[in-house]
Order: sequence, then structure tokens, then C-alpha cells
Amino acid sequence: MNIINIIEKKSLGKELTYEELSYAFNGYLKEKIEDYQMSSLLMAIVINGMTFEETRNLTDIFIKSGKVYDLSSIGEVIVDKHSTGGIGDSTTLVVGPIVASCGVKMAKISGKGLGITGGTIDKLQSIPKFNVYLSKMEFLENLKTVGFVDSSQTDDLVPMDKKVYNLRNNSGTTKSIPLIVSSIMSKKIASGADIILIDIKVGNGALIKTKTDAKLMSDWMKKIGTSYNKKVVTIISDMNKPLSNSIGNLLEVEEAMNVLKGKDCALLETSREIASILISLAKKITKEEALEEVDNAIKSKKAYKKFLEFVSSQGGDISKIKIKANIKVVRSKESGILKAINAEKIGELALKLGAGKINDRQKIDYSAGIKLFKNVGDRVEKNDVLATLYTNKHINLSNDDVNCFIVE
Repeated sequence: MNIINIIEKKSLGKELTYEELSYAFNGYLKEKIEDYQMSSLLMAIVINGMTFEETRNLTDIFIKSGKVYDLSSIGEVIVDKHSTGGIGDSTTLVVGPIVASCGVKMAKISGKGLGITGGTIDKLQSIPKFNVYLSKMEFLENLKTVGFVDSSQTDDLVPMDKKVYNLRNNSGTTKSIPLIVSSIMSKKIASGADIILIDIKVGNGALIKTKTDAKLMSDWMKKIGTSYNKKVVTIISDMNKPLSNSIGNLLEVEEAMNVLKGKDCALLETSREIASILISLAKKITKEEALEEVDNAIKSKKAYKKFLEFVSSQGGDISKIKIKANIKVVRSKESGILKAINAEKIGELALKLGAGKINDRQKIDYSAGIKLFKNVGDRVEKNDVLATLYTNKHINLSNDDVNCFIVE
């Protein structure tokens, strides 16, 4: 067996066996296969796809590349959630504290940004001193005592996904249903939760562009979850416009904190939906009863206090958060109704400002990003402020860069 034959086989659209997938991906993890060879295989997968059987096999190979956490010692139902990636999607930072403050434990393994979509790990690392690299002992202890823990993959936990995930981002091979499913489900299963909610984002600002693909992904994730005795539920949500009025790591952390303090916005509504589903399933109560618990947790500030406890437990220091960036104002060129805010263009702009990266030579500027001041449907007048841009880069913005807003 050799990697060239495996690449050529997938380039012809043929199905790879478990053994062939294991040879290729384990070889890459052990550095016996080069980046350029794995990039070629990943591109062949992007172009020709994979069957469900291949995807399930690849998920299993990812899981077996490291340890699987056994959370049974906690003695409670453990929940988890994941988003397939979007713009301004900081729901984890809102949902985790809400769920934990309602007495349901949430264990999460998160990833970094992929393409133009933001990553929860990047957002957490923007908080000074926050530790995303927890040992198994630290992971379990925080889950027991705080009720919400969020960690990155380590050398022990799904190390194959960590390495492949980074290569996908660097090689333009992010938009593949089989690769997305294998990446997400391997992390979810390895982290040990009993109930897993997947928020599948669909639209121009997401990795998944059509509802047909989203439904296929939903079906595959549920089947894979069942094969590992996990309860997987999915929701499909729109990502043609940003979920939050803040895009960028520190800006999104601040926005999540404001939502936990009661700010009414789209991010709050999506977070309420996800949290109520998880609580209702874990506690075996109705969704309406769960939603009442969610609203009480926010109103009483219990959820916000849980967020502070979560950050502190992983070494973070909220008091040292400071956004240091130059600000540029984007104004409306005409009067009318704001018909659309293009999430894809917003994501591309945030990337250009420094909020993300497309290769390992670049560094993320945690202060970079965008604040939106108008929502779709709002009346705007000429010269009204539509957004402020935060960046420390010396860049010239073209009309196309800021052409994210459609006013008619």
C-alpha cells in the first residue's frame, strides 16, 4: 500500500477502504506522509466526496488517534454542542454558562477558525491568560466543579483532527461534508458527552451552502452518533447574515458577555433555542419548562456569574481584556432600507483586518474585527454609521471590501 495509489484512487472517485484511510491519515499523523501528499488527498475528497461508510470509517480513525474521555464518573448526563461555523457565531460562550447555571453539565472540545468562519478556541485565547490546553484531569475537575469546560484538542485527544484541521485551513480544503462531519463527530465522541447538539449553519457565510447538504450532514451525524451510543440532535440555521453585531475574537467575547447580561439580539435568541433543547433533553422536561429556566438564569445573572467562574477556572482574566486597534467608520452612501448584510463578505473583511488567518505564517490580531450598528430591515439615512472596523494593519480598503451592506 502506498499514498500515491490512494491519492490516485480517490482522484478517480473510487471508495477507499478502512485500511487505506488508516494508512494515509495515520501516516500523516506520524509524519511518514508529507503535507503536499495529504493536501492532494484532501483536495480529491473535496472534489469527489466520500460515501457515508468512508466518512464513518474516517471518524473512527480520527477518534482512535488519541484517547476517549470516559465521563461516567461524573454520575450525570453530560451535554455538548457544536456549530459547523459561521460569522459572529459565539453561541458557545453564551450557551455553556446558561446550561451550567441551570444544573446541566456541558463538556466541550472546540476548534480554531476555519477559512472565514470564526473558531471558539481563538475567541477563548483572546481572553488574557485563558488556558485552552487542559489535561484530562483538569478537564474532568472543571466539569465537576464548574459545570462547563471548553478545551482544545491536545496531543492525547483527537490529535489527528488537530493536524488535519490545520492543513485543511492552509490548503483550501475546508468545504467538504465528509471532512467536516469526521472532524466534528470525532471531537464530540472523544470528549465523552451523552447528548450532542449540532447547529448546522447554512448560507453564504457558512461552510455549508445549501439546505440539501445540511440535511445530508444532519443524517450522517445522527447515524454516526447512534453507532457510538450517543444522542445527536441537529438544528439548521441561517448564515446569510452575521449572527451577532460583533465579528472578531475579543469583540465577540464582549458581545457574549453583554448577551449574558440580558442584551436582546439574534445571538440571544439562537442561544436560548440551543440551551433550552439541551436542558430539556438532559432533565427530561418540556422545552417550554427548559426555556423558563434559561430566561431565569439570564434575568437573575446566574448565567453571567457562571461565565465569570468558567473563565477564572481556566486561568482567564476578564479584567485585562482591552481592545487595542485603529478604528475606521463605514457610513451609508444612500438613504433607504438595509436589505441585506452579506455574511461572507463580512467574514472576508474581518479576515483582511486580521481577525483570522489563512496560513501558519500569519498571526491573529485578537482586537481586530467589525461592529455592526444596523440590522437588516432598519431604516438608514445617508452618512449613517453602518459599522466600525477595528484593525492594526496598514491596509487600504477598497469599495469592494466594505460592500457588505445592501441599502435600497
